[in-house]
Amino acid sequence: MPETPSGTSGTFPPKKRGGPLRIPKTAEVVADTIRRKIVQGELPEGSALPSEPQMAEEFGVSRPTLREAFRILEAERLILLTRGSRSGAIVSLPQIEGVSRHASYLLQAREVSVADIYEARLAIEPYIVRKLAQKPTKKAVATLRAEADRLSDLNESGRDREVVVGVAEFHRVLVEVGGNDTLHFMTQMLQDVMEQYQLSHLRDDPSGRDTTSRIGIKSFYKLIDLIEAGDPDAAQRHWQLHLVNSNKHWATTRSLREMLAG
Repeated sequence: MPETPSGTSGTFPPKKRGGPLRIPKTAEVVADTIRRKIVQGELPEGSALPSEPQMAEEFGVSRPTLREAFRILEAERLILLTRGSRSGAIVSLPQIEGVSRHASYLLQAREVSVADIYEARLAIEPYIVRKLAQKPTKKAVATLRAEADRLSDLNESGRDREVVVGVAEFHRVLVEVGGNDTLHFMTQMLQDVMEQYQLSHLRDDPSGRDTTSRIGIKSFYKLIDLIEAGDPDAAQRHWQLHLVNSNKHWATTRSLREMLAG
């Protein structure tokens, strides 16, 4: 008879239409319980999980089953397993880089076009810009201006690769100072995927330096000025046009998978 972990309250997944009910393995139930404690903050980042014998006793499972649960959590990057004389498991909170990487894989597998990804940005940033301009703060304006200054310095130095990364960072910071954590997360994911594509494009055509960089950075400064002036209508119109023009330069109907194939 399979093990049933004690002290767990994991819920079983709903039955899928047209298929039999799948009973999760004991290791999956144990992993679900530990996962829930991590995301709910009961197990803070950097904390060490109890020893294997302690946890096996706590859950009422064998050590091989516990190790299988650990492998599940390690694959999800929720714990780091250390081996050797000081072996054990350390809690590691989810990172945006891991989500972005898997999002890129998913978008490539579904043959989503590059244009589709850039269009998604149009649904987020103009709203954030309007929100910022409605109630501009000195801190938000100063943060954006510092990013634009840094990007301008990189561009003047001809550091093309760093300019691409810097532009992506400006977009991330723009949504971050907008104060919506969910949209900030979505933007980070989108920008990471777009950055992959842009760096790939730059690598494949090193002579094709983006001649619009200087114009683009001027557009950043204009946006900051409009936000600081508290003009939401003008700021939103300006940024909408900026994104449309940027999309014309970078977006293509070819799929992300095709563009990253090299």
